[in-house]
Amino acid sequence: MTLGCIADDYTGATDLSSMLVRAGLRVVQVFGPKSSADLRGADAVVVSLKSRSIPSAEAVQQSLSGLAFLQSIGARRFFFKYCSTFDSTPAGNIGPVAEALAGKLEQDQVWYVPSFPENGRTVYCGHLFVNRVLLNESGMKDHPLNPMTDSSLVRVLQEQCRAPVDFLPLDEMRGSDLRRSAQPGAARHWIVDAIGDDDLRQIARLASNLVLLTGGSAIARYWVECVSNPASAAVPGPAVPHVNRPVGPAVVLAGSCSQATSRQIESFTAAGFPLLPLDVLAAAGSQAGFDEVVSRAVSWCWQSEGGFAAIASGADPDRVAGTVAQLGEKRASQLTEALFAAIAKQLAAKGVNRLVVAGGETSGAVINALGIDAVRIGEEIAPGVPCVYTVNAPLISMALKSGNFGGPDFFLDAVRKLTATGV
Repeated sequence: MTLGCIADDYTGATDLSSMLVRAGLRVVQVFGPKSSADLRGADAVVVSLKSRSIPSAEAVQQSLSGLAFLQSIGARRFFFKYCSTFDSTPAGNIGPVAEALAGKLEQDQVWYVPSFPENGRTVYCGHLFVNRVLLNESGMKDHPLNPMTDSSLVRVLQEQCRAPVDFLPLDEMRGSDLRRSAQPGAARHWIVDAIGDDDLRQIARLASNLVLLTGGSAIARYWVECVSNPASAAVPGPAVPHVNRPVGPAVVLAGSCSQATSRQIESFTAAGFPLLPLDVLAAAGSQAGFDEVVSRAVSWCWQSEGGFAAIASGADPDRVAGTVAQLGEKRASQLTEALFAAIAKQLAAKGVNRLVVAGGETSGAVINALGIDAVRIGEEIAPGVPCVYTVNAPLISMALKSGNFGGPDFFLDAVRKLTATGV
């Protein structure tokens, strides 16, 4: 049996993949709702979508297409992965996608387990905490795309779902007494409390009979340990052999403006490595201006001493604020993604084969620009962030980092761990 997973953004998918590798599975991550990549030897296949912030109807359609693809390759257990901070809007897309998947799989109830204690995400009495601070009091309240202003996941999810939503409290879950969920007329959607890894292990045991489970990456690790046997799960056929990848320059492309990424940029430059702030405004006036910004960035990276360099769109908060004020948030975001995509494409053409990309939207733009169909998952750099290696050309070693993940030295660790041989 192959485990089939659907993730609502690219960095979230690599986060999930790294947890599955911890559980002993061989993992291939594909980009888009279907793939022609060689999946032989995989215990788990993760379908990566960019569905977190698009209209709900589109997110549902893409997710159902992903489900159909996973079923076509033999998957019989399914995991829907979203961010451990429950990033969403009043309309979705967590609830609508989960309802649609459960409907197709004929599962009456859906469990939601976003807790990731190792990264400071916990749920108690249905409320989400980030590093012991309520979600709506954390930095997520100022998220540029999906600001989270309510810590009650019951209220957040109820806005997105047709069926009733409730939560399973810690004492009931720990005691295996799920009486509320078994009552006639009980809710169909359950936010499950968890404040530690032992809670996640207990939830995984209780959910071992479910065909579909949803949550952050941490619960996925423990769930697959309960429901799958890696030795017998793989798609038949030999594993794809390792590919030698000559070591080339390493470039960090930081499109995230999160506090964690800002600290990582500071640590990278403090270690003596060069940083180029991305001039988004200079690219906004014309195609010639856009091309000039891309050309200057590529030349600058290629000529940087030591083989390490970084380009960041959020290194200077005042510049970011000025750009948003002049272009608007949506236009500024789209232009930033387009610039990073064009820069990555030219860097790869010049021979850069180690890329560290920070930010979910930026990661998606880079992957799409490079035409990468699938990656195999390697060594973990930080919790939720593994090294990944493209299956087909262009042969690139990468790290795709959610903005909020990783310690201060993440960029330094990543460029050093990205190997020349693949997994």
